Amino acid sequence: GQCTHMCPVYDLDHDKVVMFKDSWWVAITNILPEGETYKLLKKHNVSNVALCIACHNVPSIPQQALQTHKLAGAVWGYLHSLITPHIHYHLVLDLVGKQLCEFTSSHELITAICDTLIAHTDTYYNVGMLYQDISLGNIVIYDSKGIPINWDLSKL
Repeated sequence: GQCTHMCPVYDLDHDKVVMFKDSWWVAITNILPEGETYKLLKKHNVSNVALCIACHNVPSIPQQALQTHKLAGAVWGYLHSLITPHIHYHLVLDLVGKQLCEFTSSHELITAICDTLIAHTDTYYNVGMLYQDISLGNIVIYDSKGIPINWDLSKL
């Protein structure tokens, strides 16, 4: 999404490198905060999914909170578009994978895509949720497996 930043960070408690994500989640019906989605996936034993080890809305002072959606109907505003509210969010995943485009063999590429499709299928049948964001940038390779990331647009 826009203004999303991900970077590896060091987890002192577990003595390993993990992935930190700073983003703005879409605050609309049927779309959960991404950390809640990861909890559902784990609860329903979805295959090939990272573990979310921390997540929360970022507390903000009123000057930092998005206000644009509140002004969408203003007379002076552009009336032909819907403005969706977003909430600042942090998430930490237990792994740092390599990008899908960094595959080392055709076998690794096909396996990673297959693993992602298995996760997508499990999510639909076990949770009743659609992933909705399969793309080159949203699949990582970790321990020779394809892992879909960025579940922030998944819809119940």
